[in-house]
Amino acid sequence: MKLSGVIPPIITPFQKGNLALDKLKENLNQWNKTGLSGYLVLGSNGEAIHLNEKEKRKVIETSRQLIPSTKVMIVGTGAESTQETIRFTNQAAKMGAEAGLVVTPSYFKGSMKLQVLYEHFIAVADSSKIGILLYNVPQFTGVNLDAEVVAKLSYHPNIIGIKDSSGNIGQLSEIIHLSKKGFAVFVGSAPVFYPALCVGAVGGILAVANVVPDLCVQIQTLFDRGKLEEARSLQNRLTPLAKAVTVKYGIGGLKMAMDLNNYFGGSPRLPLRRPEKEGEEELKRLLVRLKG
Repeated sequence: MKLSGVIPPIITPFQKGNLALDKLKENLNQWNKTGLSGYLVLGSNGEAIHLNEKEKRKVIETSRQLIPSTKVMIVGTGAESTQETIRFTNQAAKMGAEAGLVVTPSYFKGSMKLQVLYEHFIAVADSSKIGILLYNVPQFTGVNLDAEVVAKLSYHPNIIGIKDSSGNIGQLSEIIHLSKKGFAVFVGSAPVFYPALCVGAVGGILAVANVVPDLCVQIQTLFDRGKLEEARSLQNRLTPLAKAVTVKYGIGGLKMAMDLNNYFGGSPRLPLRRPEKEGEEELKRLLVRLKG
């Protein structure tokens, strides 16, 4: 299993609020023609929080059918309780997931001290039939996994990596420096993809890779070939769109950008919405500028 390169946290397509699995298949068929290393199914951008258990299973099942053995399939399996996280991770494993991405529990965030989080992840890893990637996304959870805890967790044989979406390059660098050799550190924030590679990240799990996978892959390819100036220049071109589909317009904007670039995005589930006309015009401009 190759844990490196560019992996999109794939969107979950809906039509009239219902799962559109045929559109998921169409997207995967297109993405499969690119240099993506794999896929994250049921991540934040997959609106996993908006899906019931039956729908989650259908998304995993459909994705597994379309994802070739040459590309890794990671599934977001984190839940608020340790017990439910273990149960769903092993359910996903039975359905063909090769690794589980486990987000920090956050509802009772005042109680989520670092020792509590450490024990949660150890318990999940002890009982999981597949490798675990930690998921640190403090802008959603209000909980930050600091570098020292991540480093301690990296020595568990079944904790194989992390997706760090904090955007904090100092913290990412410290995680890489302190963690066990071979621990796969992915950056989850596309605007800092190039700097993350510079400090030793193995790749990026990037929302904008749903829209422009080839450009994201190209940044890492250029970096790997030592063409640092070209990689940095491409990063600077990518950043405005990357910020627009995450920070500014969120999942509705990400899905709209996909529609504008020959993928199927559609609408997110309420209460999330697509941007208004002004947002659509901005996304069009950013895509034209990026391709130009």
